[in-house]
Amino acid sequence: MEIKISDFGFSCFFDPKKGLDLVLGSPLYMAPEIIEAKVYNEKVDIWSIGIITFVLLSGKKPFNGFNKSELKQNILSKPIDFK
Repeated sequence: MEIKISDFGFSCFFDPKKGLDLVLGSPLYMAPEIIEAKVYNEKVDIWSIGIITFVLLSGKKPFNGFNKSELKQNILSKPIDFK
């Protein structure tokens, strides 16, 4: 199986030796490394695919928040409720 995701609005060159440190994208789909402004690699895309899969299968968001700041805090601190 091959999964391809793209968002050319935030595309950039990626050097695997250096990683990335840009904070771009929709907060709901951001991996914790991005939220914490750490250097990250292509593995953050797996996180985003997991969030998309969760929404498609459950019909609900895995993290909630009344604003971006609260949403980001919940991503960093709360486990996903699979019920």
